[in-house]
Amino acid sequence: MKYPILLTLLASVLLSCGEQENAQGETVVSAEDPEKINKLLQDELTGILQKQKNSPTFAIGADTITALPQVLEAYAESKSIWFDKGKRNAAGDSMWNLIKDSESFGLIPEDYHLSLIDSLVTTAFDSSEEVVNVHKLALADVLTTDAFFAMIVHASVGRLENDSATFRTWRIAKLDTNLVPIFNQARQTNQFRKTIEAFEPQRREYQAVKKYMNDYRRTMAGVKWEHLPDRKTDSIGFFSAIRQRLKQTGDWDSTTRENDSLKQVAALKKFQKRHFLEQDGKIGRNTILALNMTPEDWYRQIAMNLERWRWEPPKFEKRHMIVNLPAFKMTVWEEDTIVMESRIVCGAVKTQTPELDSKMYQIVLYPYWNVPYSIAWKEILPHVKRDTAYLRKNRYEVLDRNNKIVDPNTVNWKKYGKGNLPYKFRQKTGDDNALGIMKFEFHNPHAVYMHDTNAKKYFRTETRAYSHGCMRLEKYMDLAYFLLRDDSVKYPKDTFDVWVKQDTQRKINLRKPLPIHVRYFTCEVDTEGVVELHTDIYLRDERMMKVLYGENEIIEKNAPQSPATGTKNTQKVYLRKPEDSDFT
Repeated sequence: MKYPILLTLLASVLLSCGEQENAQGETVVSAEDPEKINKLLQDELTGILQKQKNSPTFAIGADTITALPQVLEAYAESKSIWFDKGKRNAAGDSMWNLIKDSESFGLIPEDYHLSLIDSLVTTAFDSSEEVVNVHKLALADVLTTDAFFAMIVHASVGRLENDSATFRTWRIAKLDTNLVPIFNQARQTNQFRKTIEAFEPQRREYQAVKKYMNDYRRTMAGVKWEHLPDRKTDSIGFFSAIRQRLKQTGDWDSTTRENDSLKQVAALKKFQKRHFLEQDGKIGRNTILALNMTPEDWYRQIAMNLERWRWEPPKFEKRHMIVNLPAFKMTVWEEDTIVMESRIVCGAVKTQTPELDSKMYQIVLYPYWNVPYSIAWKEILPHVKRDTAYLRKNRYEVLDRNNKIVDPNTVNWKKYGKGNLPYKFRQKTGDDNALGIMKFEFHNPHAVYMHDTNAKKYFRTETRAYSHGCMRLEKYMDLAYFLLRDDSVKYPKDTFDVWVKQDTQRKINLRKPLPIHVRYFTCEVDTEGVVELHTDIYLRDERMMKVLYGENEIIEKNAPQSPATGTKNTQKVYLRKPEDSDFT
């Protein structure tokens, strides 16, 4: 080898400076030179961030920096925020612990680069060479800063749009706040958790659900349950697992002398009562959904309810109506007091009631039921083809395209079908009308409404998802009295009571329209702060969970993507067609 003495001297000079490059070309520095570590870390940050100033995306490994503008602004001085002399500083320890505990907010640690930060930090120190990889620390620094901004946005306004749960959305625009000064203040006080908590919804419902969720996490820590076997492919294992689950939930009474079949029925009824299910002791669809939930599943479902509350305004109107579909319940509020509530029947699984916001503006006494097109050809037309007397027996009228009444016996019904039915069916007014004697109107793109019903037997059941999409109301008279109390001069109660007994259609416009909010909360909070869990009847929570917990399947819309990992969401979403409106 030529010049061996010169190379040895050069190497000794480099080592004395403490700075080297590893095989990957990354800057490393002697662990015995802490001041040098800080200087080189600052230089490394400057170089990394300088490259990103004109770039729309910033990917580190398989992770993407979500809050790129805020991250760049936070490093105005290019100094390390979370590390000092090669180790985490006090702020770094606090933020790292917060990332690891992000589930206490109902969030997902991996959304805040948990694994990547941990890998970078744990491999940054090479004990065999006694060197620190400042490049890895610089990347961990940036990722930790991004984690704060992502977490505060997610905890404040959520990760999904409230009118869609099919893709993630970077919702920072929903926060009318410059988060960088907030971040700097949190650094000065080392109060990162309290800062994020201050940005969470302060509504009592959100706070009660969050407390319930964290109490549940502590209670079920370390508890592992398996999902039930498939009933079709392993029926023996399925029924054995049902009994084991009932023992795990504490509903199985092993002290009685009854046989296992009777014990199972009794245990199922206890379980069903606690979960607001039909107490029939049978293993039906909704009972299986609830029994199949593991502690992790319950945690995630509760977390989805926190996500839903993040979409809501700080307060609803002083006077408003809430319809909670999984609870099959309607409540009317004035300030913080429930002034009336009623059971409802909502849409069946195949014809789900949509979530919406509107204002109830009109009461219709003795309404017609204009049969939706899909119900007309799918359910009524087959009966009419067999016997036109079906229309008379069920009090349906036939209307042409001009809404003129047509004699059904003059129509050749056999030549009509799906997509080819030029007639409409309308049910006459009366007690036996599908809408009952009263309908409550509110504008919405789905053409659904609230109404009385001639099928009152369903109000006696616990699981009340039977309608074509509209909401059937048990206490329709109580609601009418409440709506008309502010217009008692024009509509005296005595007069209204007389109208209710007459089979005459009347439309009453409300002096004070009532705001109505139809929601889907499977974790409901009563006025005392008590939390009730309901079955995910429409699997809307499950759909949200697939989006939020799916691995490399969903990207955040409007957020920077990593070209290497960004993929399109191919999940199918089934939307109502216009002809499926006017449901009952």
